[in-house]
Amino acid sequence: MAERRLRGTPAAPGVAVGHIVRYVPARATVTATTLKPEEIDAEIARLHDAVARVRERIDAARTRAAVTAGAQEAAIFDAHLLMLEDPAFTGEIERRIREERQPPSRAVEETAAALREQFAQMDDEYLRARVADIQDIATQLLRALAGDEPARPPEFPENTIIVAEELLPSDTALFDPDRVVALVTERGSRTAHVAILARALEMPAIVGVAGLLAQAQEGEGAIVDGDWGELILSPDTDTLPGYQARLDVARQERARLRSLHALPADTLDRVRITLLANIGTPREAEIALTHGAEGVGLFRTEFLFLDRPEPPSEEEQYQAYHHVVEVMAHRPVVIRTLDVGGDKPVPGVQLEPEANPFLGTRGLRLSLRYPDLFRTQLRAILRAAAHGNVHMMFPMVATVQDIFEARQIVEEVKDELNAEGIPYADDLPIGIMVETPAAAVAADVLIREVDFFSIGTNDLVQYTLAVDRTNADLARRYDPLDVSVVRMIAQAASAATGIGKSVAVCGEMAGDPEAIPLLLGLGIRELSMTATSIPRAKEIVRSLRIADAEQEAQRRIIGGLSD
Repeated sequence: MAERRLRGTPAAPGVAVGHIVRYVPARATVTATTLKPEEIDAEIARLHDAVARVRERIDAARTRAAVTAGAQEAAIFDAHLLMLEDPAFTGEIERRIREERQPPSRAVEETAAALREQFAQMDDEYLRARVADIQDIATQLLRALAGDEPARPPEFPENTIIVAEELLPSDTALFDPDRVVALVTERGSRTAHVAILARALEMPAIVGVAGLLAQAQEGEGAIVDGDWGELILSPDTDTLPGYQARLDVARQERARLRSLHALPADTLDRVRITLLANIGTPREAEIALTHGAEGVGLFRTEFLFLDRPEPPSEEEQYQAYHHVVEVMAHRPVVIRTLDVGGDKPVPGVQLEPEANPFLGTRGLRLSLRYPDLFRTQLRAILRAAAHGNVHMMFPMVATVQDIFEARQIVEEVKDELNAEGIPYADDLPIGIMVETPAAAVAADVLIREVDFFSIGTNDLVQYTLAVDRTNADLARRYDPLDVSVVRMIAQAASAATGIGKSVAVCGEMAGDPEAIPLLLGLGIRELSMTATSIPRAKEIVRSLRIADAEQEAQRRIIGGLSD
């Protein structure tokens, strides 16, 4: 068969060589009849039994994912459990059975379809990608209602390249990473949970490959290039050797990076750089340490608030923060207060739909608008801080007034805890995210009111260049090395270091091999990134001299074009 090349969207980097296996999971049937009144109670009981069995299966999938992909990726299934227990989902299914006399399978299918349509119309790419998670839970419920046994891990041959119309997280959790070397799908996005799992497993993946199932044949030899989003079917003898060489180089690089784990992140001229991890759930703290993190530079707290019917209690938040503090022991943990807005619904918060939620009520603005929600989170953070090296950080700060209002509430909460005799950290350092042009330009004013800066480059680039980073048509304009962005970072860094206060970078730039020398040259000495990026970042840091990095930074500030 002649060589053919198909293109899609890169979802997980790397190269794999193997053979095609077409993955077509069995579909559950949906009953279209109408229930008799006397059947309703029994069918409700059958639904409850199915929900209980699916809960057990999700727990099992989470355990498998924790072993194969790590705790961070296993947390995907926590979101599935929350959705399974959400009255907006299971409550609506039960309502359809009782009031519309729908059989459980039909009620599940129609409820899921309505939710899928609702999520598919959202502006946020991440939320649109949750359509697959809704389908995953619905599929598992349908299988449980049909009496199917829990799915067993398929026995694939070695060097299997899975091709499918779409893959669900519960499917992917069954795959043996020692045998499955790559994933390719006709549908999906790089923000889908399957793509996240693939990246954690260091398994190349491509999504959105048009005509995939019409072209890829069972057992056919293939190459997956996850860097470029290309699937090469029946590669010819001229193509294959080059990719085999890339595989060998990748193996050698992984071994080299593992050897750096115990070494410090010191430059050649003995300047110590602190490498921290960004985490989104408590379970990710353990994973961060295995990759050599020296602490947590950004603990996103949104996981506690999303995909649930009511806000988390103070105690629930305290336990989550305390767990991370305990895992990190003496190491720093920077906890960011809630950073969501009109694009992500929050329980207990009634926000009108906004034409542009990224310029609306989000981050600290939302916390100040809902002080009870804010106070509860502050109490939990202050209590957890009594047990370790905790810093607190406010997102989306644009003015000094934002800081004044937030600090006033912090002091009031401290007074409450003191009056109640509850231990807390009175000397908790407080910082802000510098992620708007306003904050960068006024950095010299803002730094006087806080203890530290953390530069959030993802939003800073987006707001500075007026470019939506999820818009594929504008992707080439999203340039973190643009002179305007470099000057913003330089201004914020200079304002902090000039008066002896710390400044970190916690956006994607922090782990970007091309950006790291520039950031060090701008005076940044703390970098916080995805945990898996730390070994490569350490290798780069250990190969640099600060004087050379400063020269490059000056060239960029003056206006040298980004390469």
